[in-house]
Amino acid sequence: MATMPSGLTIAIILAFIGVGLYFATLPVPEKLQNPWTLRGMAAVNFLTSQIPISWKCFILKTIRGDYFQGVTRNITDTHFDGVPVRIYQPLDKPQSSLPAIVYFHGGGWVRWDVDFFHGPLTSFSTQIDQVVLVSVEYRRAPEHIFPAAIDDCTDATLYLIRHAKEYQVDANRVAVMGDSAGGNLAAAVSQRLTFDSKYKDVPKLKLQGLIYPCLQAFDLNLPSYQQHGHHVAVPLMKSRMIWYWSLYLQGNDELVKYFATNNHTSSTAKKSSIAEFVSHDHIPNKFKNGEYVPPESDDFGEEGVYESIKKTLLNPDFAPLMRKDLRGLPEAYILISEFDVLRDDGILYGHRLEEAGVKVTKEFYVGTHGMMSDNADYGTFNLYQMQVAVKATNDLVNFVQTHL
Repeated sequence: MATMPSGLTIAIILAFIGVGLYFATLPVPEKLQNPWTLRGMAAVNFLTSQIPISWKCFILKTIRGDYFQGVTRNITDTHFDGVPVRIYQPLDKPQSSLPAIVYFHGGGWVRWDVDFFHGPLTSFSTQIDQVVLVSVEYRRAPEHIFPAAIDDCTDATLYLIRHAKEYQVDANRVAVMGDSAGGNLAAAVSQRLTFDSKYKDVPKLKLQGLIYPCLQAFDLNLPSYQQHGHHVAVPLMKSRMIWYWSLYLQGNDELVKYFATNNHTSSTAKKSSIAEFVSHDHIPNKFKNGEYVPPESDDFGEEGVYESIKKTLLNPDFAPLMRKDLRGLPEAYILISEFDVLRDDGILYGHRLEEAGVKVTKEFYVGTHGMMSDNADYGTFNLYQMQVAVKATNDLVNFVQTHL
C-alpha cells in the first residue's frame, strides 16, 4: 500500500504552490516587454535573497568560466592612490593616447563590487573598443558611510588623470560614468572636479554618463516613487531605495520610517527655495498618470530630524541635484528608465543642467531599473536581456564613440 504524504509534506507543497501563484500573478506595467521574465526574476530574487553576496559572486564567476580571461581586453587589478581598481584595456598597443572612462558601479552604496559587475563591464568595454575603462572598488556602507565612497571615486579619477601617460590615456578625454548609486557618484565627482578650487589645475572631465542615477533624497514622493515604488515585479522598490539612502547617510536604518513618509524634511524646508529643485512641476505631464497624486500640502515634517541631517542631505557630494549653480559642468548623458523610482531624479537633473547651459543628452527607455546589467541587484541570475536594454547599450556605446 502506498504511503500517504505527511502533513508537513503537504504543507510544503501547498506553500510552493502559493508562492508560485503569488509571483505568477504579480502586476506588471502594460508597456513593459516580457512581463513573465520580470515575474520570474522577482521569484528568483525572493528565493536567493538570503544567499550571502559573496556566494552569489562566486556562483556568477563559476557560471561565466574563464573569469579573468579577457578575450579582447587586457584586464588588470591594481590600486589608484590606495583605491582598488580594475582596468580594461585593448589588447593591441594603441598608436596614440586613448580616451578613458572611470566607472562607478551601482548597488546603493551598500552592495556589489567590481567582481559582480565584471561581466557587463567586460562586454561594454569590448563594444566601445579603443577606450580604457577603469572600474572602481570604492568603500561601501554601512561600514563606510558618506563621504567614503565619493572620496574613493574622486581619488581614483584624479590618479588616472594625473598618471594618464602611464596608461596610454589622453588626460583631456576622460569621462566618469556610473549606474544607479554609481550615477550619483559620477555626478558628484564631476561637480567636485569642476567647482572645487583645489582641482583648478587638473584637466577637465570630458563627459559624465549617468545611468538611471539617484541624485537626491529631499523628496522621496516624486511621481516616479509613487508610481513604481511598490510594484514587487519592478526592480528597486521604494522601500529598498530609502534603506540605501539611510545606510549611506548614517550607517543604519533609523531614518527609513521618516524617508517613507517624507517626514525627514521640515515644513519650512518644503517651502524654501531649495525645494524648487525637486518641484513636480518640472516633471512632464505624460509621466504624471496612473497612481500619481499631487502633493496637497507641504505643512508637515520633523524639524528635529531635518536639522540633524540637513547638512548632509543638502550637500552636493551626497545629492548632486541640490547644488545651486550647475554652470560649467561637463557634457552629460543621462539614461532614464520609465518604470523606475529614480526616473524623476534623472529628469530633474537634466532639466537643471539644461537651464545652466550644460549640453545634455537625455535618453528615455521603456525599461526598468538595472536593465543595463545582466547581474545587478535585482537580476542576480538573469541570463536574459530585454531588447530595450540591448538598444540602450548600443545607444550608449555610439554616444561614447562619438563624443569622447
